[in-house]
Amino acid sequence: MARRGLTPFLLISLIISLTGGGAAQTPNMSPIAVALRAAPPEAAHPAFEDSLPVLNRYYAARDFRPIWTDGASLSPAGQSVMTEILRAAEDGLNPADYLLSRMSAVASRQDSEAMANREVLMSLAVVRFARDLGWGVTLPSEVDRDNVYDRRPFDAEAVLNTIATAPDAGVALRGFAPQSFVYRLMKEGLARLRDIERHGGWTTASDGPTLRPGDSGPRVQQLRKLLVERGDLQEISAEGDKFDAELTTALKQFQDRHGLKTDGVYGKQAVSEYNVPLATRILQMRLGLERLRWLPQRFTGRRIAVNLADFKAYVFDDDKVAFETRAVIGKQFSATPMFTGLMTYLVINPYWNVPPSITRREILPKIKADPNYLAKNHMEMEGGSVRQTPGPWNSLGRFKFMFPNTHNIYLHDTPARALFNEADRAFSHGCVRLEKPAELAALLLAGQGWTPERIKSVVEGGRSTTVTLDTPIPVAISYATAFLDPDGLIHFRRDVYGRDKKLIDALEHRNDISGQ
Repeated sequence: MARRGLTPFLLISLIISLTGGGAAQTPNMSPIAVALRAAPPEAAHPAFEDSLPVLNRYYAARDFRPIWTDGASLSPAGQSVMTEILRAAEDGLNPADYLLSRMSAVASRQDSEAMANREVLMSLAVVRFARDLGWGVTLPSEVDRDNVYDRRPFDAEAVLNTIATAPDAGVALRGFAPQSFVYRLMKEGLARLRDIERHGGWTTASDGPTLRPGDSGPRVQQLRKLLVERGDLQEISAEGDKFDAELTTALKQFQDRHGLKTDGVYGKQAVSEYNVPLATRILQMRLGLERLRWLPQRFTGRRIAVNLADFKAYVFDDDKVAFETRAVIGKQFSATPMFTGLMTYLVINPYWNVPPSITRREILPKIKADPNYLAKNHMEMEGGSVRQTPGPWNSLGRFKFMFPNTHNIYLHDTPARALFNEADRAFSHGCVRLEKPAELAALLLAGQGWTPERIKSVVEGGRSTTVTLDTPIPVAISYATAFLDPDGLIHFRRDVYGRDKKLIDALEHRNDISGQ
């Protein structure tokens, strides 16, 4: 698939045509019509979703009357959308990507041709900004072929018309941004990080021996100041060289915010997190905003979300976190993909139908080494297929939550409970294991006559039981290495699958038109 963005040749052709190098004007022809006619058809690139033909149709239907300009000045609509474009950085976008330098150059001229060119450039910028803001700068499947999201079609003409005919064009343009509370929180986090950057940034931590409660000395004093600076310790406690209970609590909060083991011990991992550059943290938040723009625009009702980088699963009811649980995700070479689905049923006391790849790689060699392996592990073989019977031994535990998808990924229980105590929990073959599956089942089935006691009774009965959800629930498997929790604390996680790097590469390889 072609990348979204103008190639240098096509961009130069477009800019030349919009700054005076185009076709001659036909007598009585509108300057805007001339500006659009002069632009070569090849300039209609996927970055603008065939914007030039769209603009031709749209302006022709309105007799080529301007939307954004009023003579040599911007119209109220133009001023409003320009204000929003200039605020693009608040959403993690780059204002320079939206033809600002070219519009500025054209605005310095007062002739009718320049005014028409400015109008067309404004429309191109508005369409592109709307798409980037509401649909994403990148295409998920181009960033990683395993990304499978329900994609809303982008109708450039409808988007342009919505903005152009709105009482306030800038408000309409801003309205294409995701309206979820998670997106709002991440924007707030980005603003806070950039404010820290404007005020001089962060102090780094020095290497040294591991510090524990009861220790004292200059590095304890340094740790206090670092914790105050990062917001984990109150300013009043900045002085002192004793590693006391208050300092331990503050350090544990820092560790929790960075996905570390919350043991209250100041060692190399904490030092390493303190020394991640602020610019990297800002970029992490911008990447999180981009991934949120990929998601289907569902902002109300019940939704289930898994943040793979955080090793957690959540249930959202409107703007509230109704439930959360630790999760175990796929190993490095069995990475859990990112996708969306619709949960339609759950199974209590499930069978585990062993995937053919696991049968081939793991089960068959074990059967060969031990003819009693299947019986010992409560497994059955039929033909070449292997399944494990329900029970406390079952690899899926007592529950699995199904949202049919091409990856054959689902949420489930597990008998391997100790793994939930690990800070990094990438241990599975790809499916997502839950620490509190019974609680999740009780929440999802509460409105269907299933009490916790009834669920427990079915579990103890041992019979595999499928329960269809009365209302299917949207599920999003996503990945954010920077985010805010409901209390407003900023969290960071390591890039366990290297997906931040992939997204950075995709953004860098987008044909950037800034400065052209």
